Amino acid sequence: MHPIERLRWIARTEQERDCDLAAEAAFTIAELGETEPPAVLMACRRLVERHPACGPLWWVCARLVTAADPTVEASRAAGELRSSHVVAQAARALRGELAASDVLAVALPSDLGCDVLAHRSSSPVRLIGSYRSLRREIAAIGAVVEDVTGFGLDECETALEGTSIVLVEPCLAWPGGLLVEAEVAGVVDIARESGVAVWGLLGPGRVLPPALGEAAASLAGGDFASVPHESLARALDETGAGEPAAALRRSSCPTCPELVPKAPHGS
Repeated sequence: MHPIERLRWIARTEQERDCDLAAEAAFTIAELGETEPPAVLMACRRLVERHPACGPLWWVCARLVTAADPTVEASRAAGELRSSHVVAQAARALRGELAASDVLAVALPSDLGCDVLAHRSSSPVRLIGSYRSLRREIAAIGAVVEDVTGFGLDECETALEGTSIVLVEPCLAWPGGLLVEAEVAGVVDIARESGVAVWGLLGPGRVLPPALGEAAASLAGGDFASVPHESLARALDETGAGEPAAALRRSSCPTCPELVPKAPHGS
């Protein structure tokens, strides 16, 4: 299949995990660059316009647009996206923080939530999300956690009663804040009002430089919302559990101003 056709499929798809989508895009963009280098930037712009809330896709596109050798960079980026290092560090941090009887809540959707829970002790887990998210995730997480319960968004306050930590995985993040689904932003607000610590899970490719993070948040629309980094008690990344502001300054993504869509004249 020609890379343009594969990129059209990537632009249309809605079911893939963000990291898987971005890894596929990395190899496809690199292949396009071998035959049609001038088409790479436009292809990347179209991808991020179609999936503006997909942090790993912005991260991949920025790295390939600015790479001296896109083929080498695609392989490197895909390897980082598929790395389990963040998962292992997050699981270790949670094991150190939570006793066996402590309750952990997870706001859905969460691409890495199931992987993290598979690596930690089997203390009780409460999933909070739309019924669509719960149907998709509860069976998978129930396969690795013995005590797991699902709560709809209208049951959020009940779900957070007696909970020590609520784990939130942003779509993307930057030094100014985090972009999450609008429903997840509601969970964060209730958790803060209830005194429950919010921990942010910053998976591979999620942290962007300010210009790209702000552009993504502007394009994402009403299904998503920005929350300030002050909402987080801890941030989980490849270094473990740390101070959120510092974690949001650690990005392996170049600024790449060429990737930001140009505003229409007169806007």
